[in-house]
Amino acid sequence: AANVLGKPALADMDLGLSTAPILYAAQEFPELRPLVMRRFKEKGDKEIALETLYKSDTAMDKARNLAKFHAQRAIDALLRLPQSNSRDALVRLTHAVITRKK
Repeated sequence: AANVLGKPALADMDLGLSTAPILYAAQEFPELRPLVMRRFKEKGDKEIALETLYKSDTAMDKARNLAKFHAQRAIDALLRLPQSNSRDALVRLTHAVITRKK
């Protein structure tokens, strides 16, 4: 799971948080919505949510595209600032976050 998501798969759900991939999967699989609404509190919720995410043909791609969209917006905003080592480091960091594999 960490290889696909870039972090431990259940970490956010342990906190009751729904990430973009899970929310996109819930659009495709409405049976996931009650688990999201109860913040994955019942036994087995997290595992079911993860299995459902893996069944989705589109959730991860939609989430990746959402992240790329916001990263580009961040870069566009940064490029309005005067050139500096700090600005360039933030642009590189934005690229690193989007292209990370884990």
